[in-house]
Amino acid sequence: MRLLIYYVRWHYGKAIVDYINIVRNFVWFFYNFFSLPLMVRTLFAPFRRLGESYEGKGLHFEAFFTALTVNTLMRLVGFVMRTLLIIVGLLFILLTIVAGTLFFFIWLLAPLLLLFLIIYGVELITFS
Repeated sequence: MRLLIYYVRWHYGKAIVDYINIVRNFVWFFYNFFSLPLMVRTLFAPFRRLGESYEGKGLHFEAFFTALTVNTLMRLVGFVMRTLLIIVGLLFILLTIVAGTLFFFIWLLAPLLLLFLIIYGVELITFS
């Protein structure tokens, strides 16, 4: 009987606190793995610095518009890539929270389910 009391105390006490910390660590990991703060801060930065710079003297319209076009395209590519990475990172965080919540409720109901299955099994053996 003492073992049952220790188990229930552990299952509904320390194990729940540990489980919440594990889910929190997964959320922290995905938040940092996808570098979400950095991606938001550099959302409009050029992608891989492939852009050209125009530092000529005088009016060179062709060089100026080439640099402007390439820089604009690289910023657009960087924006799209970072936006996709932010969305994927947020999706992973959301899935972690949803799965963590689902398994949390399964964890809470597991002893009751085990008890039900034992009683049902004994009933099947006895009345068959």
